[in-house]
Amino acid sequence: MLIKIGKIRIDFESRVSKHRKYLFDQIMLHREEIIDIVLLGEAKNRIPIHVLKTKAKLIKKYSRRLKLLHT
Repeated sequence: MLIKIGKIRIDFESRVSKHRKYLFDQIMLHREEIIDIVLLGEAKNRIPIHVLKTKAKLIKKYSRRLKLLHT
């Protein structure tokens, strides 16, 4: 939460919680993109495996970091 008083900004949300929220949002975004890619690829009879692998690696990486932040 951000409160502005004149030129001063007071932020009550910690950096860790902001990063945790960012990681969760990125994981969900990549999952949605993977679903879209698969559905479009199924319609065209061509699924780009390299793109799917890259997004899956990012999800795995972000999930690992998010798990570390929760402990």
